[in-house]
Amino acid sequence: MKYQNKKNKGFTLIEMMVAIAVFSIVMVMAMGALLNVIDSNNKARSIKTAVNNISFALEGISKDVRMGTDYSCSDNSGASLDCSSGGADFSFKSSKTIGGVKNPYIYYKISGNQIWSCVGGATSGACPAASYSPLTSSEVTISATSSKFYVLGVANSKAAAGIRTQPRVIIVIKGTAGNKNKVKTQTTFDLQTGISQTSRIKI
Repeated sequence: MKYQNKKNKGFTLIEMMVAIAVFSIVMVMAMGALLNVIDSNNKARSIKTAVNNISFALEGISKDVRMGTDYSCSDNSGASLDCSSGGADFSFKSSKTIGGVKNPYIYYKISGNQIWSCVGGATSGACPAASYSPLTSSEVTISATSSKFYVLGVANSKAAAGIRTQPRVIIVIKGTAGNKNKVKTQTTFDLQTGISQTSRIKI
């Protein structure tokens, strides 16, 4: 009569298959959690990139606009204009000397999913399309339909001294940030800033 040596007994095929199945499930769950962490990290970086880039652009615009004059919602009009309904173009006369030009007109526009700027001449008029340079990075997509420049109070600033008001500009920027090829890592943003003219109005 033969006795089976229990010390040499190993795992059965069923036990191995169950162990592999459990291990596979755990690994899939772990990989899913890891990918979610990576996506969250990429999304957080996208938000930071968007906020930093847009904030830097808006801060630069705000500093120049505050000391400027002749606000206009159009980049090719010959006079200052209100734009209470918002527009994709905005221009003003700078208080600085840029490129040898004293008090040049500076133009901004929202086009091609970016914010663009151009330094013109000492008189108002259209800035050549080739002279515009982007203020926002390619990682930030600006919504041309939802982003606008609002110009208010220009008409009243030229009225009788008793009812004059300081012109102001409201900039609303909406869009998305992140890798355009990876929808999961993209995030939307909605920024708004108001700018009041600080230079004195001549009476």
